Amino acid sequence: MQGKDVVLGLLNGQSRSGYEIKELIETRLKYFFDGTAGMIYPTLKKLEKEGKVEKNVVFQEGRPNKNVYTITDEGKADFINYLSSETEEETLKSDFLVRIYFGKELETDQIKAIISREIDRKERNLNDLQLHFEKWQSSGMDSLQTIAYKYGIAYYDSVLKLLTESLEELNRDSK
Repeated sequence: MQGKDVVLGLLNGQSRSGYEIKELIETRLKYFFDGTAGMIYPTLKKLEKEGKVEKNVVFQEGRPNKNVYTITDEGKADFINYLSSETEEETLKSDFLVRIYFGKELETDQIKAIISREIDRKERNLNDLQLHFEKWQSSGMDSLQTIAYKYGIAYYDSVLKLLTESLEELNRDSK
């Protein structure tokens, strides 16, 4: 999956400004796509040059003009090709897991603190995801989008269960 695939997906069905795309990536997609605002505008420029999106300038009084992007037929074909291709292996990059993996160099209290902070982070992410999911669901998510968010909720639930059990085990062992 590349940034262009996500941008085309967000434009498939609705024209959007770069700012609107940024907002969707930072809210609805942040749970399963690690995109940055710095990726969006170069991607839009490249997609426009390739003829996969069209840019329309919307003139605004008292504010800067707004560029609104629309996917072209060529862009839709490229997006459908991406959706139809084989999925890539998921890649998990975790600073937390690297620290735990090499954690034998730390004191037990340090490990407990690392795990506790990760539990707090995962609980915040889960609460945030559940809150947004309920709001987004009421605003017309389709059944496939619902699957993506339920997957994320199940991920956080299972990781929290494992981390909580691990922390309890460390607490028992250190008594």
